[in-house]
Amino acid sequence: MPRVVIFLDLDDTILQTTLKCPPDEPLAPAAFNRAGEALSFMTRAQQRLLTFWLEQGMVIPVTGRTDDALARVAIAFNSWRITHHGAVIRQPDGSLPTWWFTRIRPVLAAAQPFLWGASARLSAGATAGGYRVSNHSVDQWLTYVSVKANDGGATLTRLAAQLQQTGLPAELALHCNGNNLALTVRGAQKQDAVRQVIVELQRAGPIVTIGAGDSLTDLPFMRACDFALTPKDSQIQTETWSMGLDPSRPNTLLREERTPSKGFVRTPAPSREEDGEA
Repeated sequence: MPRVVIFLDLDDTILQTTLKCPPDEPLAPAAFNRAGEALSFMTRAQQRLLTFWLEQGMVIPVTGRTDDALARVAIAFNSWRITHHGAVIRQPDGSLPTWWFTRIRPVLAAAQPFLWGASARLSAGATAGGYRVSNHSVDQWLTYVSVKANDGGATLTRLAAQLQQTGLPAELALHCNGNNLALTVRGAQKQDAVRQVIVELQRAGPIVTIGAGDSLTDLPFMRACDFALTPKDSQIQTETWSMGLDPSRPNTLLREERTPSKGFVRTPAPSREEDGEA
């Protein structure tokens, strides 16, 4: 029988801060700061789903957290681990696979000037902009630059828009969701890591893969899996699922068509009856 492998984003997928938890619901501490204080929690539904997955399959974290931050998550991961937004891939014994040094490290090395330059520019405006900049690395290689603010996401949304307007080097990618913004390295992202780990796991036999995430930037790694899952009210759900609905025809989806002169035009897609799926 094929093994079930769940590639699981963590923050805002299987755990979150109390502000993002439903009110008046029992919560279980799930992640802690360096002082041992609980920062993130799981709802009952998240606990039940995770327990089921851990009992029935192999759960592999796919997270923007560093290795140290992942170690402060109260989940017993015992297989592969993908951290640093995909730039770091660790085998079950905690070591980097040999192919990481020949495939991933050169990509990171080539992106170092761009990451350090972006970090310097962001840091120069951090005080006036009301945000904090952190650099994250493995060994001597910078893996990504993170930016955080405490105003519910307004500051980082504006900052992301500025970065998109001025343009990023082709080597870098932008992640922005709520109070988290990160500049990552193309070719060393979550989807690249998940695809490689799938290849490694398939050497031992067939697998069925599930990708679970909440951010738009999780979609590429989720698409690398056989099935995809996203939480209710996640960024994926709120910013993509509702975009395809025609309010005048509740059971009809909108599709985009390209015309030579007008670019994309949104037109009703065939209903289920017209598709023969009713």
